[in-house]
Amino acid sequence: MDRLVTELRSQASELERLQAIYAELETRNSLLHNEVLRLKRAQRTNVQDLARVAAVLLQISRTKGIALDSVTLDILRRRGWLPVRHRTGARP
Repeated sequence: MDRLVTELRSQASELERLQAIYAELETRNSLLHNEVLRLKRAQRTNVQDLARVAAVLLQISRTKGIALDSVTLDILRRRGWLPVRHRTGARP
């Protein structure tokens, strides 16, 4: 009987330890989830800001008649901020 009581106490202690670990992991998970949400909002805002900057850059380029370099044009097309031009022999 004493052995069973001792084993039960041991299991109760182990259960308490595991519950404490679980609570800590839940807290960490919640913090990480909130950080992911914050980063997604920041990324969305950054993309919107960059799209606005790209629009102004294109407007200035067209107004002043200054051609943008091919790398910049490729970036703008890849992001969908510039219409894709279909020309014979042009690269995708």
